[in-house]
Amino acid sequence: MLSVQEALDFDLDAMTSGFGFTPWAADTCPTLEQLMAASSSSSPSSWLDDNAAAAEEENDEEEERRRQRRKVSNRLSARRSRARKQQRLEELREASARLRAENRELAGRLHAVARHDLAARCQNARLRAEAAALARRLRDARRLLALQRLARGRHMITAPLASPPPPPPPSAPAAAAVLASLMA
Repeated sequence: MLSVQEALDFDLDAMTSGFGFTPWAADTCPTLEQLMAASSSSSPSSWLDDNAAAAEEENDEEEERRRQRRKVSNRLSARRSRARKQQRLEELREASARLRAENRELAGRLHAVARHDLAARCQNARLRAEAAALARRLRDARRLLALQRLARGRHMITAPLASPPPPPPPSAPAAAAVLASLMA
């Protein structure tokens, strides 16, 4: 196959010399000057430049289409990202509300337990004081009983064996009254 330059340099005189076959009639056949003028107006370099420009324009158009697709894709991606962030924000708000409610419930329970603890401590302190008072009364009652036994025993030692037991000492009724009040 001939290159563009070889086709332009091809000698057309052989075709116009009249020997052989001419593909078109003589009156419609372009002359060599016309062909040269036509070929000079669209030289191979300008044709290549035109092809390069067309290819570059096509590349630019393709690049512009890619850029537009990327732009649309980026917008959709950003929209999805915003939707995910919004969803996450809603989930966090719901979790926050749930935790606040749980915190209020636990604070109420803690307050009730603290009141119960305070009541138990007060009752415990009252019972300890009451136990200490009862322990003192018991100690005093035991001491009084020991004194009464001691007083009776002395009386028995000093009294004769045949005589009736002596009447209780004057402090015995008072001791019995104190003992009765302690037992009550």
